[in-house]
Amino acid sequence: MRRPEFVVVIPVCDESACIGQVLDEFLAVLDPERFVIAVGVNGSMDATAEIARQRPVLVAETDRCGYGHGCMAAINLTKEIFPTVAGYFFCAGDGATDPADLPLLAAAFEEGYDLVLGSRTRRIGNWRNMTLGHVLANAGLALWAGLLSGRSFSDLGPLRVVRRTLFDRIALQEMTFGWTIEAQIAATKMGAAICEIPVHERRRIAGRQKVSGVSWRRTLAIGCQIFAAGWRTSRKFHPAPELSESFLARSNRNRHHEA
Repeated sequence: MRRPEFVVVIPVCDESACIGQVLDEFLAVLDPERFVIAVGVNGSMDATAEIARQRPVLVAETDRCGYGHGCMAAINLTKEIFPTVAGYFFCAGDGATDPADLPLLAAAFEEGYDLVLGSRTRRIGNWRNMTLGHVLANAGLALWAGLLSGRSFSDLGPLRVVRRTLFDRIALQEMTFGWTIEAQIAATKMGAAICEIPVHERRRIAGRQKVSGVSWRRTLAIGCQIFAAGWRTSRKFHPAPELSESFLARSNRNRHHEA
């Protein structure tokens, strides 16, 4: 019986113009014995799901729009088939995520980190593919997440891997724009071992951007929703009373990955 280590969760909405190409690239790069791909189609009105099902991947659908709803639909499906995976990867479904970065995050995860974050802003070469508003917004939101959690962050990027047991403990509630900031703040307050690794940010292949690359007014509105989600999370989760020796030992390795 197949026993993959990781589920690669790809939430998508109306991405029929690019999802086939995105999945083909992931399938060509990732070891199928270690990684299983699960697509979470949320609120799509096009043929995204049908195109995804033409590939050897899992496909879950939900009528509820929102990044988190897509993620949870994919995760709930994989739990029925592969209940003992070690961790969940979260990736963009528009081609912006470079699948070659996943093994780098997996290596850090296997050293004992509970949450490994892909940082786009720490790689200067990415800035040409991120609008000025996108870079500034992510820097500001990462600072906000740091102020609320007590740990500095450089990005709120979509590419990340989280240990399954930690993910279940957090029980994420922010199903739209607050999904990423909730996970980072909650994991920090729970005393999880976290590190950031610079990753690539590519231009989306096709379709309409839903967060970055939109108007300044739209960017501001989304930013306010993420700020509010971060505040709600900070009030809900409280710092762990004490940090385990294993957490302290793993945290001391952050400099190696974040240098």
